[in-house]
Amino acid sequence: MKLSKSKIIGLIALLAVVGVVCGTLVWRQSQPAPAEPTEQVSITGYLGGEKIGLFDDAKFKALAAKQGIAIDYRKAGSLAMMDADRKGMDYLFPSSRAAVEYGNAKGVKPPPKATSSSTHRLCYTRTRPWRTGS
Repeated sequence: MKLSKSKIIGLIALLAVVGVVCGTLVWRQSQPAPAEPTEQVSITGYLGGEKIGLFDDAKFKALAAKQGIAIDYRKAGSLAMMDADRKGMDYLFPSSRAAVEYGNAKGVKPPPKATSSSTHRLCYTRTRPWRTGS
């Protein structure tokens, strides 16, 4: 039985696809599982009302817990959190550049790379996102 040129090309293509799929599956199985956090970190801070929906979301809480972070918050307006008692607070999460400038005038200094227009960066830091003076 003689195979035609198109059947040989088709067979080679099929074998290549099967090889790629099998190789991908083997590679995924060989990857190490992500390391579990060695210690739980609990952080508490002031949070603006517009972000509460995110922090109360079950998926968000589960993702934070998976990374070893337990997040607690107290609701405060962006300007009000600059005047509030920050003792025992690990972060401030204002929503505007005006609040950052107001905080600077009050002696509350942001970390060197904090950007108020990119507040999602503050959510993912493992260090204190805002110096609270405590």
